[in-house]
Amino acid sequence: MSEVRALSFELNPDMLGLLRREFDVEKLAGRLAEAVSGKKKREIEAIGKQICGEYGREWIRRSLQLGEEYPDRTYEVLKAAIDKTGGYYRFTLLPQRVLEAAYLSTQDISTLPIVENNPNRLIYRIVDCLTFKKIKEKCGEDVANLLPCRHACLTALETLHQDLDLDAVIEMEASMVKGGYCQFAVRKP
Repeated sequence: MSEVRALSFELNPDMLGLLRREFDVEKLAGRLAEAVSGKKKREIEAIGKQICGEYGREWIRRSLQLGEEYPDRTYEVLKAAIDKTGGYYRFTLLPQRVLEAAYLSTQDISTLPIVENNPNRLIYRIVDCLTFKKIKEKCGEDVANLLPCRHACLTALETLHQDLDLDAVIEMEASMVKGGYCQFAVRKP
């Protein structure tokens, strides 16, 4: 008799829980608040870039690692489609799956809002950013409005595409301060 394997098309909740605990945005905001206390704007910007950039790099690498360790049926089908098309869909589909795991584990969202996904471009939006809120709460509005958190997202995107050996042009098209949401675009060069 053959073994029946349970198939789930959802991201593994244990994986999301691990990421949530390891990359708690409240802890990030607290660490940032401690580091920027009493500092001038220029120093705050440099400290924010360093702390949030380091967080973004570690967060996305751990998301990529755990995604491999906790595969779901969607991931298996996605990888099969990438293989079947000679890698045609690899540029946007593989990064999207890693980004979904990363953001669903650290934000109070149930889906990552994808604005566009095609073989040449991936654009997504973060509307109600928990990281921005926690930084505002712990560091104050002036520090939050400098958007040190953007370095977490931008560094995560750069690191992800480097680690997947995908050339990409990465842009931040909108921000919480100017548009009420952050929007990131990744394009083939």
